[in-house]
Amino acid sequence: MARVIFDSVTKLYGGNQAPAVNNLNMEVYDKEFLVLVGPSGCGKSTAMRMVAGLEEISSGRIIIGDRVVNDLPPKDRDVAMVFQSYALYPHMTVYDNLAYPLKLRKVPKQERDQRVHEAARILDIEQFLDRKPKALSGGQRQRVALGRAIVRNADLFLMDEPLSNLDAKLRVQTRAELIKLHERVSTTTIYVTHDQVEAMTMGDRIAVMSLGVLQQLDTPQNLYDTPANKFVAGFIGSPAMNFVDVDLQTIDGQLYAVTPDMKLQIPTQKANNLSAFVGQKVTMGVRPEHIVERSRLAGSTDANSFPVKVDVIELLGNEIFVYLLNGTTLLTARMAPDLHLQRGSEIQVSVEGDKLHFFDPKTEARIA
Repeated sequence: MARVIFDSVTKLYGGNQAPAVNNLNMEVYDKEFLVLVGPSGCGKSTAMRMVAGLEEISSGRIIIGDRVVNDLPPKDRDVAMVFQSYALYPHMTVYDNLAYPLKLRKVPKQERDQRVHEAARILDIEQFLDRKPKALSGGQRQRVALGRAIVRNADLFLMDEPLSNLDAKLRVQTRAELIKLHERVSTTTIYVTHDQVEAMTMGDRIAVMSLGVLQQLDTPQNLYDTPANKFVAGFIGSPAMNFVDVDLQTIDGQLYAVTPDMKLQIPTQKANNLSAFVGQKVTMGVRPEHIVERSRLAGSTDANSFPVKVDVIELLGNEIFVYLLNGTTLLTARMAPDLHLQRGSEIQVSVEGDKLHFFDPKTEARIA
C-alpha cells in the first residue's frame, strides 16, 4: 500500500517570505495518479520534493503507506523520481542507466537483468539497450528515465514536469504512453505540471495550487464543471473562462445578470443560490464554448441573447476562437468554422443560463 498523506504540511524558506507550501492537507490514494498543477511558484514542485526527502518540512507530517517519513533520508522512502531533465548518465548505455539503481542496492545480477529487460519491454525500448543517451531522441530518453523508475519497483512514483522538454506532438504521444504505463504497473503516482491540459487528460484527480495553498482537489470533470473559486475556474480550461462584473437585479420577478450592454436571465435554481447577492455586484463566469451564435442554440430567447462585434478570429481548422466585443467587455468564444464570420461584423450570441458561474467579488469563492 502506498497512499501518501500531507498532514498540515508547511514549507518556509526563512526571512519574511510567504510560505512556499502553506498548511497542505491532502491524501493521495493507493494506486492513484494524482496531478499537482498550478502556475510557476505555486508550491507544487516543493510539495513533491518534500515527499521525496529533497526538501525539509518546516511543520506538519508526510506519511507514505503507514510511515511518517519526515526524518527518513530519501534512499529509505522507497520512492522513484523522474525529472524534467531526464538525469541520464551520458557515458553509460541505456542498459547500464536502467541497471544502475539496482546495482547500488546490490540486487543480484540475474534479477537486475530480468528487471531491466522487463522495464524495457513495457516501454518499448529493448532495441535501444546498447545505445548511449546521445543517440536517442528526446522521447526515447524520457522513456529511459521512466524505465529507471520502473525497475526500482518502488511504492511511489514522483514525476516533476517530465514532458516539458518534448515538442508538442511528442508530448501528446508520451502522455498517452504514461497513461497506459500507469494502468499496467498500478503504482501510486504524483505528477507535477504547469500545463492544465496535461492535468485534465492524465489525472485520476487533480490538486490545483496557487501561492502555496491548495485551491481544490477533485476529478478533472468536477474541476471543470464546478470550480471552487475564480482562480480554479480561470486556470482550468483552454481558452480560459470569461469573467464579467455584473449587477444582480430582479425584474418582473426574474433574476438577471446585468451590465450596461447585456442582460442575462438566471434560471430559478441558480437564482435561489444568489438571493443573498441581489442588488450587488458579483463576478459572472462563462466558458468560451457556452457562448453560441444565436441561430445555433435551440430555444434561444431575447432573455439570454445579446449583440457583439467580431473583433479577432483565430482559425484552428476544426474550430475557431472568436474574440467578441460587447460594449467595452471582451469575450472569447469557441465556435464552428462553418459560421464564416467576418472581422468587424455584428452578430447575436446566446448563453444558456444554467451554464453561468458566479463568484463572490470579495472572496472569489464560487457561489454554490
